[in-house]
Amino acid sequence: MSAVRTRHRPPNFLHHRQTGAEFMSDSDIAELRDLEERRYAAMKAGDIDVLEELLHDELAYMHSTGDLESKEGYLGGLRAGTSAYKRIEYDDQTIRVHDDLAMVFHHLVADAVFEGSDRHLDNRLLAVWSRDGGKWRMIGLQSGPAVK
Repeated sequence: MSAVRTRHRPPNFLHHRQTGAEFMSDSDIAELRDLEERRYAAMKAGDIDVLEELLHDELAYMHSTGDLESKEGYLGGLRAGTSAYKRIEYDDQTIRVHDDLAMVFHHLVADAVFEGSDRHLDNRLLAVWSRDGGKWRMIGLQSGPAVK
């Protein structure tokens, strides 16, 4: 299930251009796919150093519970061991790039432990990446239950 594939077309508003800049480049899409792979591997391994590098300092991380966390709060939970990911798989990935903003849509299935309780996640995600100084960092994430 961790193989990346694109199945659904996002809404038309994701296909417009507001500037003369190239809408999407293959290199941006490949880089963002790699960054998402690194992010999930780091989450599963509890690799705070990699996550520190990948996450923007102004991260807004909206969990499927509706809880909103900052970068500091999210990494703090992983550091303290109150959040841990045992299994992470994702598919149905679509990436849209517009200038220095990228949206990554996908389906995630994971098993995790949050504050001592086992949780099974079956969610749709929107990860927002911002390119600053030539480097992509995830600045936002919205998670919600997958539609059955």
